[in-house]
Amino acid sequence: MVTIGYRPDTGEWVCNSPGGPYRFGSGRVAPAATLPDLVFPVREQDGRVGPLVGVLVSASSLSALLAGKKPWLETVIRSIHAAGGISVVSAAAGIGEKAVSGYLFVPTLHRFIEAAAPLPDVVYNRVKSREEEESEPFQTAAAQLSAHGVPLVNRTFFRKSDVYDALRSDHRLWPHLLPTASVQTATDLRAWLRQYSCIYLKRDDGARGMGLFRLTSLSEAKAICEYPGGQKRFCSLDALASLIQSGRYIAQAAAETDEWNGRRYDLRVLAHWHNGRHTITGIGVRSAGVESVTTHVFHGGAVLPYKEVKERIDEAALERLIALSGARLGERFGFVGEFSADIGVGRQRQLYIYEINAKPMVFDEPEIEARRLERLNQLFAELAHRTP
Repeated sequence: MVTIGYRPDTGEWVCNSPGGPYRFGSGRVAPAATLPDLVFPVREQDGRVGPLVGVLVSASSLSALLAGKKPWLETVIRSIHAAGGISVVSAAAGIGEKAVSGYLFVPTLHRFIEAAAPLPDVVYNRVKSREEEESEPFQTAAAQLSAHGVPLVNRTFFRKSDVYDALRSDHRLWPHLLPTASVQTATDLRAWLRQYSCIYLKRDDGARGMGLFRLTSLSEAKAICEYPGGQKRFCSLDALASLIQSGRYIAQAAAETDEWNGRRYDLRVLAHWHNGRHTITGIGVRSAGVESVTTHVFHGGAVLPYKEVKERIDEAALERLIALSGARLGERFGFVGEFSADIGVGRQRQLYIYEINAKPMVFDEPEIEARRLERLNQLFAELAHRTP
């Protein structure tokens, strides 16, 4: 480890160690006789210090972060410093051609300060909406990073239909995919229910069970529609026409799934790129509530300890499934550093991919979150061409 300093008045990064000058992101740490008040212990390897990790957030998230209202994000940033790196947080507008303007976390002060830094070694994208990712400032920032060869971890949110198409391209994944397609009319729904009798309707860009419905056929015309919080009986599927025309919806055939104590459950698998492929970081389990359409805790599901169902899971098959899925996602979306997958378990222990998320939410299991921080820092080091 070496110690570098930051001068807020000039925006200069300096070091008085005899081994310098050191590379720092896209720039260098200037030699200095003495260090300023703000100092940071950082890892040094092959003449480089850090890594310097950019954390890209929504402009509206910056004020919340500075006010201490983004505890998970602050935990990630603290872990970067604890691992010998430095993090600079910015909105897309703060990324310039040669430098980043944003906020630097100072561990000794336990707070953020305004700061400037060279372009980072790697940028972790935590922008919170698709709309912001499609905005001109984000697109400009992404282009700037690409032009300078700066890896952007998780370039974009996924749409469910795009994920299905990407996975469908690999015949080895076919046994793990449930029939899925976009639906636009009540006629589409009738055709699906005739074939499968029970289907899920999901918003193509939905998350956390939002916009989720389960349709079960009662007859050619009638069906029960279940949703988080209740259910309705429809005498005609035409009643759902306005719903599916209001946004992009997909239909997915329902699977016959395993149960634990009489309740459906599924797996929440967290994965990261590690040593050339995607591997499992942690496995959570969520069980459905009584008469619940989803296992999401937000909608009445419950956290189930993995040990309760561990013997039912073919972990080697699950590892292969995650590695194959990650490879296909990378081909479709560009580099994917982390993702989470909702995996169903069939009655014969077969594994089904329900959906995959580009920006995993916080897991309820502390041990998974601890492992996540470790894997993220290994990932940042690897992308910065350092030995983790």
